[in-house]
Amino acid sequence: MNITRKTEYALRALYEIAVYEAEKPVSRKWIAQRQKISEHFLERIFISLQKAGIIKSIRGPGGGFVLSKKENDITVWDVYTAVDNTGHFFDKCASINKKECDLYKKCKIKYVWPKINQAIKKSMTDISLKDISEEQFIKGSK
Repeated sequence: MNITRKTEYALRALYEIAVYEAEKPVSRKWIAQRQKISEHFLERIFISLQKAGIIKSIRGPGGGFVLSKKENDITVWDVYTAVDNTGHFFDKCASINKKECDLYKKCKIKYVWPKINQAIKKSMTDISLKDISEEQFIKGSK
């Protein structure tokens, strides 16, 4: 399984927007400083998040970024697929790369990976940005 730094940083940035957006749009520079993320790297992440319809930018004085959807409607899966552009975690098995495996026809293990992918996707879909910012989720009781 491979959750990249892009996904982690995107979630951290979105958390900042969710927490402070009620007051005003949040600047990328401010998020970069608070989360200790390269502003250039964050810019690339924000482009992906904007294309996915997760955030939008507000121009002008006092501008910045706001969520395009409610916190309840943004899942970890949405963020992952927006910034990492992949639909599965385990992609080395013959179930995905048939040409690379001489055992494809006999192999029963190939059926394991799609099931794991489905379970991970379900878990990531069940966690929203709102969940991440709630105290009971943080303490592990949700």
